[in-house]
Amino acid sequence: MQRRISLIPQPQQLTAADGDLDLSLLSAIAAAPELNPLAWLLSDALGRGTGLRLPVVQSTAKDPVEGRVLRLSLAGDRPEDFTTAAEAYRLDVTPSGVDLTAAHPAGIARGIATLRQLLPADALREAPAADPVVPLVRITDEPRLRWRGVMLDVVRHFQPKDFVLKMIDRAWLHRLNVVHLHLTDDQGWRFEVPSRPKLTEIGSWRAETKVGHARDEPAGYEPTPHGGFFSVSDLREIASYARERHIMIVPEVNLPGHARAVLAAYPELGAGQNKPVCPTFGVFEEVLEPTQAALDFALEAYTAIAEVFDGPFIHIGGDEVPMTQWESSPIARELMEREGMEDVRGVQAWFTRAFCEHLATMGKRVIGWDEILDGGAPAEAAVQVWRTQAYVEKALEAGHEVLVSPQTHVYFDHYESEDPSEPLRIHGLTPIEKVAAWDPAPAGVDESRILGAQCQLWSEYLPNPRDVEYAAFPRLAVFAEVAWTNVDVREADPVLDRLGVHLERLHAMGIGYRPLEGPKPWQQGGTGRYRRFDFQFTEPEVE
Repeated sequence: MQRRISLIPQPQQLTAADGDLDLSLLSAIAAAPELNPLAWLLSDALGRGTGLRLPVVQSTAKDPVEGRVLRLSLAGDRPEDFTTAAEAYRLDVTPSGVDLTAAHPAGIARGIATLRQLLPADALREAPAADPVVPLVRITDEPRLRWRGVMLDVVRHFQPKDFVLKMIDRAWLHRLNVVHLHLTDDQGWRFEVPSRPKLTEIGSWRAETKVGHARDEPAGYEPTPHGGFFSVSDLREIASYARERHIMIVPEVNLPGHARAVLAAYPELGAGQNKPVCPTFGVFEEVLEPTQAALDFALEAYTAIAEVFDGPFIHIGGDEVPMTQWESSPIARELMEREGMEDVRGVQAWFTRAFCEHLATMGKRVIGWDEILDGGAPAEAAVQVWRTQAYVEKALEAGHEVLVSPQTHVYFDHYESEDPSEPLRIHGLTPIEKVAAWDPAPAGVDESRILGAQCQLWSEYLPNPRDVEYAAFPRLAVFAEVAWTNVDVREADPVLDRLGVHLERLHAMGIGYRPLEGPKPWQQGGTGRYRRFDFQFTEPEVE
């Protein structure tokens, strides 16, 4: 009988043998020069969790290191970046050592994540707590989807830089390759643009915050200022930290809607409503006016963020843009007449085209929420579908590549169960079983045009890292398998059967996950501001 090894995500091919390898018997981590940064990350991780200090030595095909080593090597023709082939790897653990081979450094990064899960769970702690022992195994692996991401909303409630770095590490351990940062919205502006100081002086904080659910009107407001932002140096640190782990950061600057924080700082860019940063949650009428000044501001912000993050994608948002202000705006009417627009939705399309054209000059590609389809979007823009999976077909028919993120399955700010003690969520019900059964690219869909899949952690009702962890885990782990592992492999060894072991890893890492049997007493909503609030939620229809 094959030995059972519990990994999440499950590799595509895994063959276990009897016995273990004690890594302390190895002399070094032998790495190709290009892999030195990853080799040192692995050495540091082993040192923290097991106390084993393996030196890193250079090894090449012409001058290989002999003896029992943990070898990281590149072999074969190098594939293009951001392809499944770039993340493929082979991991062999034998009595004579460990060989981790890939054609691209990203594949080595994914293999290191798998190797860390082969260690005892306590090896994931921050101080030595486990022996450096791994089972003998051969793994051949490659992701199913190119983009496997998690979105962290740092706007509705600011999440500090150290927590962002932790989430990058957790994405890495689960073989995700994208962390999407939602950086701007009505409730705050969260990054520094040196030429626009009012964005952080005024737009980065709000005077009060809604208590309880936004629909629970009697609950009132907490009159405590809330805010925060990332300096340019903070952003560069986040970018570097992710780059070392071959994680792509996708920054989102959400325009032309969700603009209350922008307009609090620079009211002249809107219709002059002169309202403060929004203290509650929902969709608001204030949008950028389609003026050259507003467009110049947006392009300035996109330039600032694109200069920091070197990944190929910039997220422009574009969701939930009300047309009310533009319908009564003489400026919008003049634009529509000049451009021959038949529908006011063309105003958003005007912004979208300008964003795409500008970012293309910087070598960037735009991605936006599925509302950018309304009124038309350039064919090169990728579309992130969030409303329902039916919008996937609409985006594909319009010629776009699609990132699949339906709120019905991967919005982890929805309730985890029907338990009345669950803490406050926006609405919906997304139990872990629903995530496990989901297929982001079902039969009949052209999988070659599916960029990938992503789960979301909107933070209206996740005020601090502890709350984000409870909402994310273990659902994020199950999502990671859905995005990485082929359906036949998932069905042969269901992920829910492997969660027990994986929860030990989450516990060792200090993650405040939701237990499978329900929330601990200190995780429950109680009867105060975090109490459960339900209302009838109807899924949107495709227009």
